[in-house]
Amino acid sequence: MLRAAAFMSLAILCFVAQDAAIKWLAGGYGVMQIVLLRTALSLALVLGFAATRGTRVLRTGHPWLHCARGALLFVSGATFFYAFGHLPLADAYAIFYMVPLASTLLAALLLGERVPSRAAAAIATGLAGVGIVVVPQVGGGEVLAYAACVLGTLSYAFVGVITRKLSTGETRLAMLFYPCVVMAALSLPLASFGWSTPAGADIAVFVAIGALWPLATMFFAAALKNGEVARIAPFEYSSIVWVVAVDFLLFGIVPAAATLAGSAVIIVACLLLIERRPRQAA
Repeated sequence: MLRAAAFMSLAILCFVAQDAAIKWLAGGYGVMQIVLLRTALSLALVLGFAATRGTRVLRTGHPWLHCARGALLFVSGATFFYAFGHLPLADAYAIFYMVPLASTLLAALLLGERVPSRAAAAIATGLAGVGIVVVPQVGGGEVLAYAACVLGTLSYAFVGVITRKLSTGETRLAMLFYPCVVMAALSLPLASFGWSTPAGADIAVFVAIGALWPLATMFFAAALKNGEVARIAPFEYSSIVWVVAVDFLLFGIVPAAATLAGSAVIIVACLLLIERRPRQAA
């Protein structure tokens, strides 16, 4: 369990750093361009690692699951990248926090994992938390961005379940390579619209997000491999501290009271999923 928690914490730090960089870029580049360049740079990094270990590390017995995972990652990435350009990171993350609740139910339905008895109450509480964040914004001009967050959250919940299914039999490089190929194929035809050639410091930022995504994905897969979805999910919520700090320090955004309150409710909802097992004697 400690290994799973450590891997999840590292994944969260990488994801927050990536998302902060994407929000930084969102004002000057299209969503599809950001998706394509991040994917291309990540793919180059993955191929570099694979070249040192031989092509066997890219072999797979589940090509269609990889394709499905890549398509879902494309949807999740595109929707959240769009939202990052229009919302505070804290607002987008507040909705994203529903992923563990959705993943818990999907893991039970698709993988046969046991769902704690508190699941129904946790999901209802989590939805109430999302309502606290979103409802005050209805009619405020960013409804589409919030809707994008909801779609991205649902897509990523499926990603988590597929990752759980693949992590026991596939190499981590294979789990990165095939989704990268799918995402590149989907974003390439769309990225040319409104293309803006990166220059100066933006090149370094693109390189950074290209490296952070594979690292985060590998840490996330390792976390799922070493622990049950329901038990490691709450560790994702350490990100609220980081995204609030990033919003304030980099973008001058002070989190709304509704965002903090809704995030707290959703975090409590996911904490309901933790089973408290009796301590065994040494």
